[in-house]
Amino acid sequence: YATFDGSRLSAELTHFAKQRYQRTLRMEGPVELSMFPRLRLGLPASTLSGRSGSGEFIGFEQASISVRLLPLLTRRVVVEEVEIEGLRMALLRDKAGKLNAADLLGQDGDTPSSSGNEPFDLDVGSLRIEGGAVTWKDERDGRQLALSGLSVETGRLGPAADGRLRATTRLTRAEPATDVHVELDGTYRLGEPDGRLRLRQLKVAAHGDFAGWQALDGEAALSELEWADTGPSPIQGVSFEIRGKAAGDAFELRANAPRLTLTTAGPEAESVEASLRLDGKLRGGSVRLRLNGLVPADGGLKGSKLTSELDLRLASGRVVGALAGPLRWQASSRQLELPGLAGDISFTRSGARPLKFATEADTRVDLQRSSAAGRFALRSEAQQVKGSWTLPRIDSTAIGFDIDVNRLDADTLLASRPANNPTADKTEDRIDLSALRGLDVDGTIRIGHLTAAGLKLEQVKLPVSVHGGRLVSSGHSLSLYGGTLDGSLSIAAGDGKASYRGYLQNADLGALLKDAGVRQKVSGTTNFFVEVSSSAESRNTLLRDMQGLARLRIRNSSVPGIDINQAIAEWRSALGSRQGARRPHRDREATAVGELTASFRIENGVARSSDLKADSHMLRVSGTGDLDLARRQIDYLTKVMFVVVPVLPDSGPLASLRGVALPIRVKGPFGAPDWHLEPRSVPLAAVVNAGQGVARSLPRVNPKTVIQAVGRAVKKATPAADKPAEVAAPE
Repeated sequence: YATFDGSRLSAELTHFAKQRYQRTLRMEGPVELSMFPRLRLGLPASTLSGRSGSGEFIGFEQASISVRLLPLLTRRVVVEEVEIEGLRMALLRDKAGKLNAADLLGQDGDTPSSSGNEPFDLDVGSLRIEGGAVTWKDERDGRQLALSGLSVETGRLGPAADGRLRATTRLTRAEPATDVHVELDGTYRLGEPDGRLRLRQLKVAAHGDFAGWQALDGEAALSELEWADTGPSPIQGVSFEIRGKAAGDAFELRANAPRLTLTTAGPEAESVEASLRLDGKLRGGSVRLRLNGLVPADGGLKGSKLTSELDLRLASGRVVGALAGPLRWQASSRQLELPGLAGDISFTRSGARPLKFATEADTRVDLQRSSAAGRFALRSEAQQVKGSWTLPRIDSTAIGFDIDVNRLDADTLLASRPANNPTADKTEDRIDLSALRGLDVDGTIRIGHLTAAGLKLEQVKLPVSVHGGRLVSSGHSLSLYGGTLDGSLSIAAGDGKASYRGYLQNADLGALLKDAGVRQKVSGTTNFFVEVSSSAESRNTLLRDMQGLARLRIRNSSVPGIDINQAIAEWRSALGSRQGARRPHRDREATAVGELTASFRIENGVARSSDLKADSHMLRVSGTGDLDLARRQIDYLTKVMFVVVPVLPDSGPLASLRGVALPIRVKGPFGAPDWHLEPRSVPLAAVVNAGQGVARSLPRVNPKTVIQAVGRAVKKATPAADKPAEVAAPE
């Protein structure tokens, strides 16, 4: 103590670090030695660089080592306490996989080996670290993380030492965003004759945000661990539990293994169980897993059987089922494979019969690329579904898919029981877009035969993209009733805005409307273009707030509800007196037109047109009017002109109407509008001629002929004994 020179010792330590390790040691003052109340060596704020002076490797604000005096006389160092404040450590693994502390740990081939004649044995009573910070950078995998606020407190560290370990720290990471507080508590035993380290009742608790999961609260525990440098290391009672939120939905993940053995080849376990429970507004349920026969194999692991039980609640219905199959883990590529999963899955929508599918699936999780992918096949009595899916990043909710369906009856799938509440229609009128929230989806659905809203559709191709609560289907296509439909759809759950652009070509309008439930017999081949936007909050607002434009063309068509020839014949007297007339819709009547065209401008759910045209060999029709889509009302004023007068037994008087535009208003509900004749705007001469034609068409009466006919009738009625009176015919 009398000859101790702290400054000289600092210089010697600095020289030693430079000569042996090619590192720069800087000490902000001399080393201090005190004798009372215990023998204590105090170190000033110091830093040790990386090899060849590259940056700071380790540093601290101050440190001290307290030792017992008497054991030094027997060449034993009994450390009562090691204290380090403000510890800083920067760990780095380069692209070649070499650690920047390899030379200090004796793993560097250039470092002189120890002589093996250590002058003392080390026995530490306790270790305490306060305010520590550790950073880890892996250049090979591109990973970085940091520990801050590190606090460590241990019991005795030495031969046959029993003690307690407590540690707290904060783990942060930039990508993926992580901020977790960690606490560790447990007991240990060191320096067993067999060289084992024993940990008992070890618990690790963590809470914070991790990789997009918010408000995590987790705990891992084990009853006992016997760690050996060589040979198996058994672990008893391993379990962990994590609770938190993912994409706004609460979840709970649990796993446990009664007994797990760590070997040099890998872990072994008779059984491992895990469960996931999700409790969200839009989706929820549980998944239970049980793995049997986990053993090392081919540089990795394999499980003889993985059984999964599903009970999931989705926005569209409920999925229940079970799948089972083997498991493989490739350690070199860090890939988890679940080949040949098979079982049964059923899907049930509220009020509908369950759909049961025999299911086969393959799944692969690539932890090296942090991605996952899989394929699946579903088979029922009437349907076959095949597809694939991808998770570009496991730590995100984004998913991609590609699905092929041979046949789908959406009407049966979406059918539900009638509501008992008579006011239920008001609530059912609303369109629920909540299922779009929280989804991050891109994919394509192809359906060979689809029945929806009574319509029969084929070769359906439906691209789907859902991000930020907005559904976009750009470039979908399908075949229907001899024609095709191409279009694009957009719906946003946030503000309920919806838009659609579509072009229907060469479809059989009669068959289409018949399957759609329209009673009127309409025929023709139609082309229809529409570009509209609206509010999708309810079915009512969808029509009431609609804005946009449309164009219609129908070839070889017919107008249901009226036979114009018969109607004009019935209206002859009204034409003669220039009076209006009304004729109700008649289901059995129709008027053929060769081609019908019209364009519409839609504002607030009302489609207005001023260019309606229809032509046939007999008629030419033009018109203007409104279609109220929300109220399902039509008010259209048409002008009907006869090019050729219809050939009827009493149609001769109508010849004067050829070339005259008769105003006929179509007004009423879409399904059965009335037909109103409004002749006041017809030229007077045409009406007069039509009226005179009606008068001339009446038969002329000959008085003599009438008297003779009456006489013959009277004679037949007179008895035979009487002589009939002579009736003189007037001149």
